[in-house]
Amino acid sequence: MSPVRRKVVALVTVTAIAAIVWLWAAGQTVQTRVISFDAAIDSGDPTRITVTPNEPLHLSVEIKGSRQAVLSATQSLSGRTIRLLTGADGVPSTPGSHDLVLKDVLSVSPSVAPLGVDITTVTPAVVEIEIERVK
Repeated sequence: MSPVRRKVVALVTVTAIAAIVWLWAAGQTVQTRVISFDAAIDSGDPTRITVTPNEPLHLSVEIKGSRQAVLSATQSLSGRTIRLLTGADGVPSTPGSHDLVLKDVLSVSPSVAPLGVDITTVTPAVVEIEIERVK
């Protein structure tokens, strides 16, 4: 192979690698977005435990992560209703009044945690729930 051809091949190779790294880095750029969805708190067994409020909560959630993760989370959550179970998902199951810090609950929820985004703020930040045993 001639020296000129080697230089051209090397230049093309370096350019291709640089383009691939640039495209990968562009996908990893940190972004922030506010999305809205509903969260229904469910006992999983309404014949034994009831949860008040029993209507879904409308949430506004600011998420942060790579561009790809934010886009994926937006598509997965926006306009949908996720289910949060008592005794799991960071929601207590013991009877009584409980204040739920929604940022903490959503961060461990199987509907949100695997999406690869950080939750920076949630509105409302805290919600009071009442758990009662059915008699």
